[in-house]
Amino acid sequence: MTTSKAQSKPPHRPRAATGIGSGRTIPLALLLGALSPTPAAAHIIPTNFGTFDGSSAVAPISLNSGTVGNYGWADGADADWADTHKLAAFSFTLTGRANVLLQFDKRANAFGINGLVPGFSLYLGTPHAGAVGADHDYSVGSELLRAADCAATPGCTATEGSFRSLSSWNITNDPDSGAASPSRFSYIGSAYDGSQTLPAANSPLQDGNAYLIPGGDGLQDGSVAKLFNNLAPGSYTVFVGGAAYSSQTNNANRGILGSFSLTPAAVPVPGAVWLFGSALAFFGAAKTRHAPSRL
Repeated sequence: MTTSKAQSKPPHRPRAATGIGSGRTIPLALLLGALSPTPAAAHIIPTNFGTFDGSSAVAPISLNSGTVGNYGWADGADADWADTHKLAAFSFTLTGRANVLLQFDKRANAFGINGLVPGFSLYLGTPHAGAVGADHDYSVGSELLRAADCAATPGCTATEGSFRSLSSWNITNDPDSGAASPSRFSYIGSAYDGSQTLPAANSPLQDGNAYLIPGGDGLQDGSVAKLFNNLAPGSYTVFVGGAAYSSQTNNANRGILGSFSLTPAAVPVPGAVWLFGSALAFFGAAKTRHAPSRL
């Protein structure tokens, strides 16, 4: 994986608009809830890039979204994790191996103002589907998961939310009150715009030292990209938020432009074929050396 240079209303709002456009009837109370920035309404419903088999290149696909504040992603790197309501989610599915380039840029759009310092993490896994059964940090099951995960994590004493930007994590929905079937997000990799150092008091290492968040591209310009080589088939979720850790008193909505592109992964040559080819080359060379000369 290579890093390269190439918040806003809750991320479920585009889905509400899609539902209306497709002719589904949405109760007024549910629609009003979708427009509210309250934690109870801002569940995880990703914006989907699509499904791809990896057999041919895919030109950049760009989609708008947004997030609340400019710090949600960086907050997930500290000792008490972060609230997913401060992040946007995108998703895609691969049915064959592929090289995937993800890029996220600050963007003034319908979801928020310009100025996002973007950071993102890629995970294998998807949330529960549907507006009623979507995952969020404050469900009874999620609270149980957070307590258990925190107890198993050295240095963790309390949590602000479920999101962890540099490791795997779990979350669930309201129907799953016993946390019997949580959504599991298995960490693949991450990147962020610029460079951020957490204060010693907030370091996930709890060692009394300031903590440089890994994965920064070193140039804060409102854009970050990362290439993920040879991703396996599966369903993936990307969480995107702000990387300006010190801006936590400002919850203005920030717009995001997310871009996805793909190239086919190189097909490895099986070991047996490689050995067979090497043997043929060896015997061919030996035959040439020992062939009788003709005058």
